[in-house]
Amino acid sequence: MTKFILHQDRIFRSSLTACLAGLLLTLPSTLAAQRRVLTLQDCIDIALGESPLMEASRFDLLAATEEINAVRAMTLPQVLGSATPEIFSGGQTSAFAILTGSDTGRVHTVTGGLNIFDARLRYPLFQDGSILGLNVNDEPAIAGKRAQKEALAWTSQLKREDVIYRIADVFISTVSAENRTSLVDREVYLLERSVADIQEQEKQGTKLPIDLKITREQLKVARDLAKIIRTQAVAGKHEIARMLALPSASDIQLSSVLPDPSDPPRADQLLGISLNQHPSLHVQRAIVDKARQDYRLERFRLYPSVSLDGTALGAQDFNGPGNHIYTGAVTVSVPIWDFGAQRATVRSKMATYKAEEARLGAVAEDVTDQIVKTYEQICALGQNILTIQQDVGEADRNFKIAAAQQQQGGGQPLTTDELELRLLEKRDELEALQAQRLVLYAAMQRASGGLWKWIP
Repeated sequence: MTKFILHQDRIFRSSLTACLAGLLLTLPSTLAAQRRVLTLQDCIDIALGESPLMEASRFDLLAATEEINAVRAMTLPQVLGSATPEIFSGGQTSAFAILTGSDTGRVHTVTGGLNIFDARLRYPLFQDGSILGLNVNDEPAIAGKRAQKEALAWTSQLKREDVIYRIADVFISTVSAENRTSLVDREVYLLERSVADIQEQEKQGTKLPIDLKITREQLKVARDLAKIIRTQAVAGKHEIARMLALPSASDIQLSSVLPDPSDPPRADQLLGISLNQHPSLHVQRAIVDKARQDYRLERFRLYPSVSLDGTALGAQDFNGPGNHIYTGAVTVSVPIWDFGAQRATVRSKMATYKAEEARLGAVAEDVTDQIVKTYEQICALGQNILTIQQDVGEADRNFKIAAAQQQQGGGQPLTTDELELRLLEKRDELEALQAQRLVLYAAMQRASGGLWKWIP
């Protein structure tokens, strides 16, 4: 019991040391994040270090590694030992005698002790496909655990891309909302001024009440939009603070400049040779290998198993030299009859293996479908952005002409405000679409499993 408690203490101290080391490593980055303006790449780097999902993946890989070591150790010799000290006291009696408290002082009472030592050796020579524990690369149980670890490693890569997509989505939406705030505020200001001008012109009889009603409705919509955008920016900062493990959203200063990535490669390049390297396919291949090793393991259990067993037994009283016995045996265990249970298990594992092989094609189809859909969305959104850019250029030209005419005394202020509102609406729409395209770029990186990276 004492040894077990000491072992637990060592584990606790090691875990505490690892936690303190991890805290010291992440603390500088967290403090630095509170002092500087964060770009998207900064947020991604910090989020990957602070993500509970990535921490869980690292522990999963550590657990899988230890499982491999445990299975490997089970194929090697095992030695168990025990020691049993015994102390006895008693006397002779007949089968029908009744022992009472007065009997303790009678003659013929014997008192003594015995110390028994026992050591047992077991070495699986041939069992579950293991031959003397030497074929570590082909033994089914070890190979199955190794395939399980490989699947976890590739799954960790997919989880990493999920973390990158989440922080990229929140960052882009938040920065876009902050950038759009000035545009919407300008719209609100112009509409408030337009309402005042229309009210004066209505008194003069040059405007109708319907004109004032329409402008007020536009003002209400603009104010609601400004409120929504501000709320989105505040909520986004709180989410970023949570993902970066910062104490407060007020500590965050985000760069107002969003990345300007190049267009993604052609669809045939994404779906060509690089598709075979997708992490999802690697995960499924590892699962197929794991199912294959499980099938092999159950097949080997149909065969006899051979083990070497040895025992050393020693008995010694507290006064004499004692005696000992040594035994050694080779045990052959042969499965004779189990009503077909093991054969049914073999067939079940075989069917599972075939199912996982077939599922590999389904995973490839899912990956292809996700990449194609995201690529189509990027292309469609790119066409909309080109159209809006043309509208922005045209609205900017009309506004500048009207502003120049107004400066020369030949234009109406209300007309100039309407043209500026038109320009601001188009610029706000363009800003929202460009941010949406960046989110789709991040989605494309996740869909490709990180084979294509959109941040330069």
